[in-house]
Amino acid sequence: MRVQRVTDGEETAVIDDEMIAGAFRDEEAAGEGEKKSSGTAVLAEIIGDATTLRLSFKNVLKIDNLQGFNSLTKLCLDNNIVKEICNLDHLVHLQWLDLSFNNISKIEGLDKLTNLTDLSLFSNRISEVEGLEACTKLQCLSLGNNQISSLDGIVKLRKFKNLHLLNLEGNPVSRESEYRMYVLAYLIELKYLDYAMVVKSEVVSAREQYQDELLDVEEKEQLEEEKAAREAAALETTAKLKAANLAVVETVFSDMFEDDEDNAKLKALPNIGDVLGTFSSEVDAASQQFRQTGLDLDRQKKEELEAFRAAVAKLRSYYAGESVKMIELWVQTKKRVDRELSLQDRVQNTEITPYVDKLGVLSNDLMDLEMRQVEQFEEIMNDFDTKYREINHECTEQQTVYFRAVEVCSNNYLRDLTALANDLLDRMAKEELGDDLPEDAANLLIDRDTCMNAITGSHEVHVGKIFKMEEVTRFAEMQHLNETLRELRDEEHERNRSRIMELHDFKAKNLAALQDLITKEVELDDDEEGA
Repeated sequence: MRVQRVTDGEETAVIDDEMIAGAFRDEEAAGEGEKKSSGTAVLAEIIGDATTLRLSFKNVLKIDNLQGFNSLTKLCLDNNIVKEICNLDHLVHLQWLDLSFNNISKIEGLDKLTNLTDLSLFSNRISEVEGLEACTKLQCLSLGNNQISSLDGIVKLRKFKNLHLLNLEGNPVSRESEYRMYVLAYLIELKYLDYAMVVKSEVVSAREQYQDELLDVEEKEQLEEEKAAREAAALETTAKLKAANLAVVETVFSDMFEDDEDNAKLKALPNIGDVLGTFSSEVDAASQQFRQTGLDLDRQKKEELEAFRAAVAKLRSYYAGESVKMIELWVQTKKRVDRELSLQDRVQNTEITPYVDKLGVLSNDLMDLEMRQVEQFEEIMNDFDTKYREINHECTEQQTVYFRAVEVCSNNYLRDLTALANDLLDRMAKEELGDDLPEDAANLLIDRDTCMNAITGSHEVHVGKIFKMEEVTRFAEMQHLNETLRELRDEEHERNRSRIMELHDFKAKNLAALQDLITKEVELDDDEEGA
């Protein structure tokens, strides 16, 4: 165990192989673990399987060097001098973490420990309940003997629906007169608070006392839950559209205006909002139609793929069954041969020749069976290829229809915006626009050519974006088609290759087993001649 000296003269220990090996030896001595060698090479092998590690009372200052503990579910680092929770992100299976009796001042470093159910930070220097957001499975939380002084932090624990045990005893907050009632009012799932069992009547009384405050909190939580549900649904929809190569329908309108510098000038024009609104509505209508058609086609793709996989599974099941029948007959024959020949004093080569021939016939039959399976797979695959390409072709056709419709929408916007600009230019010339005209709009309407160039430039950006989006969408469609077909053929190729190797191994092993009978007899003859 390495020891280092800090500035105040206190000796601290570093977690290393020696300390870890010692922890395993202590566990063995206590009869709580399997016997483990302390050798470095062996230690490296067992660390990956270890589920428990106790490093209590080791004077550890920093949590470190725990790489390789991929199966750890329980970690005890209590009664040390740890100041910071860190270097635990890789312990994703951890369920129990004991960091009591240390010098920790902030709850942090737990974002990856989503399976944590028991956490003890008893007797540290913590002043705020925080950093626990990812630990949604918490059941037991001990924060006693810390420096928590505010009741407000208790509300943060409401999100932990499985929290049954909470300890805050010894904190300044626990000495407040309303402490227990407040906690029980807000954390209704608690079974134990500060080592005392929670009585149902206490909870009822507490909730009545804080009824108004709870109503506000619950209303806020409901709004947050609804918002989270909407966001989750939006993410789900986005993922669904992306999988169907339809993500463009959610961004097409905003994407057209990306990098449109002229639009920054044009949006200052009076009443342009109405023109933009019409443009947006038209694009949205085209997008909705394309989205529905695209989802229908995506459903057809999935159905075809499922039908293909079902047909292939049925094919493989049939040929696997036929192979098993043939091999079972051979196994029965082989057992009979072994039994009969084992009773003979001598086994001649001619006696096993018929069975070698039978093995050869079986091997050929199995290979023929595999070849027929490959041929039938090709028939199924070719049929699927044809149907899948037809759907793919329809997808690209619908993409063309959609992007031409968006292009029409862009042309309509150009027409309407040009009409608006001409009207504004005429009214500007007649000084009918008034003094409240925005400065940016006035500067744009001073010169007709400048205004029209801005409109034309904006339109060209939109059209360029439409063609780019169409190109990307079409490429993604073809890429999906090619990858799908290639993966299915590669999968069959790998299966066939493995099967051929299996059949060669089967023949070689059985042939060797037959020849072993002769080999043993020859050795016996040699021994007799020597005698």
